[in-house]
Formats: sequence, C-alpha cells, structure tokens
Amino acid sequence: MVINVLILVAIVGNSYLVLRSFLSLSRKLSQINSRLVKNEALTKQLSDTTLRVESISNIQMLQLLPQSELKYHLAFTSHSARFETLSQFVEGIHAQILKPSRITLTLAKGDLENISVPLLEKLKQSGIEICQTEDLGPGKKLIPLLSTQDLPIIVVDDDLILAPDLTLQLMIQHSIYPKSIIASRAHLITRNETGDLLPYGQWKKQVTDYNGPQADLFATSGAGTLFPKNALHPDVLDTKLYCELAFYTDDLWWHIHARRNGTVVRRIPGLRELVFLPGSQEAALWNTGNKVRNDENISLLINRFGEFF
Repeated sequence: MVINVLILVAIVGNSYLVLRSFLSLSRKLSQINSRLVKNEALTKQLSDTTLRVESISNIQMLQLLPQSELKYHLAFTSHSARFETLSQFVEGIHAQILKPSRITLTLAKGDLENISVPLLEKLKQSGIEICQTEDLGPGKKLIPLLSTQDLPIIVVDDDLILAPDLTLQLMIQHSIYPKSIIASRAHLITRNETGDLLPYGQWKKQVTDYNGPQADLFATSGAGTLFPKNALHPDVLDTKLYCELAFYTDDLWWHIHARRNGTVVRRIPGLRELVFLPGSQEAALWNTGNKVRNDENISLLINRFGEFF
C-alpha cells in the first residue's frame, strides 16, 4: 500500500514538473519570438527553446494543452473521380490521434447525386457534414467555411493516406504559433541574385531546413494545413476573383491573401512524405495542367494585388 502511494505521488509530481516546464517554455518562446526581428542573437535562443518544447511527447502534449486549444474543424473536398477511394480516406480521418470537433466535406452542386448510397450512409455515420456549393475546384474545401469560421480549420486532400499524428502535430504548432498558418509541407519561394521571383518550378520544394514562421514559406495545403481564424484577407471570399485568377491553384490564393493580411507560415519540423491512396492520382491537378497554371496564375495575382510572393 505504501509503495502504491509513493508511486502515485511520483507520477503526480512528475506531471506537475512537466506542465510547469511546458508553460514556462511556451511563455519564453512567445517573448523571444516577439523580439526576434530586433536581435539576431535571439534566433539561436528561439531555435533551442523550440526544440525543448517539441521534445515533449505527443501524449504529454495532449495532457498539458487545455481542451479548448485542441478543438479544430477538419475540411476537405472531393469529386466524382475520387469517390471510389473516399471510404479509405475517411478511415484515415478516424485514425487521427486528435479527433476533429467538426468535419465538413464540400462538394460542387451536382456531385452529391453521384455518391453511392452505401458511401453516403458511411459519411453520415462518420459525422461528416456535406456542404454543396458552386464549383470552385479545390478552393471549395475552404472558401465557403471562412465566413463563419469559429475554430482553426485544417484542410487536407482526399487522395492521401493520413499519418495518425497529422492533426495533433498541426495543433501543437498552432498552440505555439497561434497567428501563423501551420503547414505539414511547404516550398521555399526562391529569387535570383537580383531579387526577381523565379518560376514556380525553380522554387525549393518540400523544404526540411526551414520551419519559420517566415513570409517566404509557401504552404502546400493539401498535405495538411491549419488556417487560424482571421488569417486571410477578407478578399479571399471573392469567388468571382478566385475563379478568374486562381482556379485550380488554391494554394496561390491562400498565400497571397495570407501575405496581404500579414500572416506567415510555420512548418511542422521534420520530414513528412506524401503517401497517396491507390487509384487516386489519375485526376490529380499536377497531372492535369498545374505545371503551367502555377506561373500563369502567379502573374495574374501579382498584377491584381501586387508583389506579395
């Protein structure tokens, strides 16, 4: 009996020390981050402090963070060509360590009638809300939800096998950098020696040595990206402009409206590989024209809004 009591006391004591350490480190991190631009020497201090915070295990983080800071809205879109693999994708959502408070599947009007009855039933039983909107391509996974956003929105693409800790890691970073967009994967926007923007194909892709938060990190949203409330400029809701300037290239649309709003990107540290659902890539955007569209739409966006890349 005495041994059991001693063990319990040790566990409680250890939990208290971990909590106190995490809260202290988080406060320190915020203070350093706010002064970072003024003192180059603080960069290393910020990096060291961040690593110490991130060394706390996922389970400890779940225990330490208040429940109010763990709530998020998961959003995705799909279309008829992907319905055959949608059931597998939903299984990946339910396998998340940190469960979403709300899940929304947004479809273009007319696509709903192409979903089979068994799949529709599975979606409903899974607690997935189905929203119908005008056809906004991949942009429909987020644009219709922003006007009533009350939680961080995590967007994912429906062709991926999701790592079970994906949303947990996004929310951990969100708790440390609450004003930043949090990306699972990101490119580094690259310029030549005279400062001119290089073509999209020459950007540094899927970087692992830049975590930010920084303005030249470009979130590739489908891999798993968290958008805090009010992260994007209000013009992001202008669907007419979106269709004219960025249809199919939604990541460009999110980026330019983030920068217009002063929002930057933080990347989850480490390497996260993309694992695609079998049979899901025949209609992938990269295979159907985005290699050309990206540079065309970057020019359109810069001409309309200015140099925000």
